[in-house]
Amino acid sequence: MDMDNLTNRWLATLGIGAVIFGLALFILRVPVRTMLIFFAIGIPVVFLWLYADERSRRQKKEMEQLGQIQEQRCICSVCKHEQAVVCMDQKCPCCIILKGDSIIGHSINPLQ
Repeated sequence: MDMDNLTNRWLATLGIGAVIFGLALFILRVPVRTMLIFFAIGIPVVFLWLYADERSRRQKKEMEQLGQIQEQRCICSVCKHEQAVVCMDQKCPCCIILKGDSIIGHSINPLQ
């Protein structure tokens, strides 16, 4: 869980708080309709929190991988750049790997 993100913290607090409040109402024998309102709010917010946490973790991982790729040296004999960051900026078709319109990698294979 990445609790550094303010959005993740608020979603976790609201979702878990609403579910706990619904359970407290159940213990106090409050009518079922009132409890269902808090469960109907709390459970989707908890799932939204889990989704947002996974998405931010995946984005952070992709940024770290992109940073590692940019630090590589380029040994391509066609474009003759020294760093992979230059190839990625210019979108050299000889040594970068594209998926759709986004760059997903850099090839350092000189026999490509």
